[in-house]
Amino acid sequence: MQKENTDIYYDQLKKVINQYANISDDSFNQLKEFLSVRDISKGEVLQDNYSPAKYVYFICKGILRTYYSSADGIIHNKNLFSENSFSASKVSLITKEDSSFCIEALEDSKIIFIKYKGYRNLIDTNDEFKTFYINYLEKSWILKEKNEISLIIDDATTRYKDFISENKNIENRIPLHHVASHLGITPTQLSRIRKKLKNQHM
Repeated sequence: MQKENTDIYYDQLKKVINQYANISDDSFNQLKEFLSVRDISKGEVLQDNYSPAKYVYFICKGILRTYYSSADGIIHNKNLFSENSFSASKVSLITKEDSSFCIEALEDSKIIFIKYKGYRNLIDTNDEFKTFYINYLEKSWILKEKNEISLIIDDATTRYKDFISENKNIENRIPLHHVASHLGITPTQLSRIRKKLKNQHM
């Protein structure tokens, strides 16, 4: 890949990081040592569930899903991530144990691989990245709590509408059964919800 193209994706990453903390060019150049831009094909698994995680993934273009298999062999989507999002098996990165879920590309994607070991060292030694890490974690906790509460108190239609609001056009890019699994409903239920909402806007 030509250097100028790589820099475009690094700039995209830096803009997202700066939403949480101001990172100087010098500090970001330190992070660059642990970055690599890769083209990932649709269906490619970036992280399996039988080895420890080594990377945090930043999505420049594309969609990733995290999923796991239940004891009865049914696959459940844990999360869906699109452009300008981070995805990783966080517990595995911290514990160095095998990941409990997989990460797969749902469409051809452009991903920045961030080596966690180097990134973690920056957090420990660089105050700017330490601030970013704290701010990012706090926002992630807020979102996680909101999602957990939504699963308890909101009906499926509300969860679907919130998901679409936060993930513009994603339902036109991936099979709808992935959306249904993410929302904890069946594809049939999702079809009924979409049909009902469409009729309401006719």
